[in-house]
Parts: sequence; C-alpha cells; structure tokens
Amino acid sequence: MKVMKKVFAVFMALCMLLVPLVISANAAGRKPALRTSAGIQALRDEFDHDVAPKAGGHALDYAYYSPVGVNDNTKYPLVIFLHGIGHADYEGAQLNDSDFPYWASAELQSRFDEGGAFILLPRAPEDKLIYWGETLIESLRSVIDDVIAKHGDNIDTTKIFIGGSSAGGEMTWKMIIAFPEYFAGAFPIASTGTVSETDTLVCSDVAIWMIASKKDPIVNYTTITTPLWNNVVKHNSNPEKCRLSSFENVVEPAGASASDNHHMAKVVTYDFHMLDGSTYPNVTTKDGNGNTVSLVSPNGMIKWMNSLSSSYEGNAADGSGNVNVSVFDSIFGVLRNFVLKLVNIVQRILGL
Repeated sequence: MKVMKKVFAVFMALCMLLVPLVISANAAGRKPALRTSAGIQALRDEFDHDVAPKAGGHALDYAYYSPVGVNDNTKYPLVIFLHGIGHADYEGAQLNDSDFPYWASAELQSRFDEGGAFILLPRAPEDKLIYWGETLIESLRSVIDDVIAKHGDNIDTTKIFIGGSSAGGEMTWKMIIAFPEYFAGAFPIASTGTVSETDTLVCSDVAIWMIASKKDPIVNYTTITTPLWNNVVKHNSNPEKCRLSSFENVVEPAGASASDNHHMAKVVTYDFHMLDGSTYPNVTTKDGNGNTVSLVSPNGMIKWMNSLSSSYEGNAADGSGNVNVSVFDSIFGVLRNFVLKLVNIVQRILGL
C-alpha cells in the first residue's frame, strides 16, 4: 500500500511539472501581440489585407489580424467589426479610420479564453458609392467564408461575432437575420435602419448586445431602440445572454466628450472600459431579464464573448440567406447610396 502511495505521489509530481510546460508550449505557438503602449498605428500595421471572391456583384477587400503563430494548433474566435459611413473611401480606410485595432493588442487578446482572436475589418466599396445594405449581404458573407476557407484550421467557427457602428450596426442586424447560424453573438452600436419583430424571431438564437444613447440625434432611443430591445427580450432564446447598454452622455475612452451621442464605436475600443481601466461612466447595462450587469475590469465585452458559442461548423452558404434582395431593393439601394454619399460629404465638411 505504501509503495502504491509513493508511486501515486511521484506521478502527481510529474503531472504538476508537465502542466506548466504544456501551457508554455501552447502559448509559445501564438504570435506575440503588441501592447497598447505601442500605439494605434503600430497595431494597425499588424493587420494583413486580402480580397474575397466576387459575390452579389462585388468583391470586397478586408483587413484582418491573425493571432496564429508557428506550429499553433489553437482554434481562435473570429470578431468582425463593420465601419460606419465615411470610413471606407479607399482600401484600408476602414482600418486607418478605426481604433478597433486595439483589439489586436496583448492586453485585449489575452482576455479571450483561447489567448487571442482573429479580428476582421471588411470594407464597403464607398469609393464606388456603395454602402452597407441589402445588396452587400452576399458580398460580406463571401468575406467571412473566405477567411474561414483560408484560416479555418485556426478558427473556432462556433465563436464568430459581428458588430458595427451606425450603418455598420445596421449591417450587423442584416447579417444575423440573413445568416443567424453563422454567429454566436452580435453587438450593433447606434444602429440605423429598422428591424421588425419578425426579424428578431429569425435571429433569436444569436446573443445580442445593443449599445445606444438616450440622446442619440440620429437613432431615437424611445421610438427605435426601446421597441427593438423589447422584441429582442421577447423572442431571444437566451435573454440572459442579451444586453442593452444605455448611455446618458457618451465620452471617449480617455474621458473627453464624444463628438456627439451617436458616435459610440470607441466604447468597445478598450473592451468597454476607460483607458485607465476604470468603469465606463454615464452608462447602464442590463440583460434581457432586467438584471443590471456590472462591467468592472476585466469584465467587458470579451468576457461576454467567452460565454457564448453556436453550433456552426463553417459551411459556406449561398445567396443572401433569409433576406430576399429584390429588384426594388437594388433600385432603392442606388438611391440610398446617393443620399449616403451626400451625408458622407457633409460629414467631411464638418470633420466628423
């Protein structure tokens, strides 16, 4: 009996020695990430560029960050962020005009359970007067399919997340309605457009984190945000996984006031925390059951993502999924794109 105890003790000691070595070997396979102190431009330089196969009449280019290192067999989440209008006039603009590349930093990458994540920034061809909308659903789906096809050995397809600001938030809704099976979670920020009650039924298996301002000058909180949130709560399969963050006044991560209460993209820049790690001010976050969610660092959006998964196996879809893009949609899209271009010009004049 004593011999068996000694053998067991030696075995356990060896296990304790080997576990750190295994963890170290696994971590060594990942690509070293830069710290936020390196600066936003250095983090942008960590992104690669590619072009997806043509679909729906367009071949969209995209920028992406890969956490994969040498001999790395880890399966990482994929986080997609969609820009708003006025940030895609040339290839790479959606990267250069965004602070979302901070999600490629060592601080934020380390918050993922897997030790990192792919970060994907697709671009609507605004230089061709084409903006996010129904006519780009198939094209954007092709981007996601292309990334999975090229990096699928290191992508956990059960952990794909999509979000975006303003028109990018609107496109986020369109994508989770068109292909709900693709996504474990979505985070539309100040999303424009309309989402019907039927739409929330279609994407009821996707966890949704809405970010809105009660003083948004473009997206009215009372008439648009509140009814939409009520429909999400009513129909979502897991309301406890859904969240609504409501701002009184929006500030930047450094503390200065935002340009206005519609521009909230930087809220997620540092994983829903201020630059110094303190809790974001002027905002209340509740889940679909009405419970207040405390976002004390490091509990932010990444921790929420860690708790989510889907059953998606990475199979490419066809067409525009659940959304029927009619001739009327195409004609309306042309008119809409023209109007958006005028809005884009006004934004530039005002420096927004």
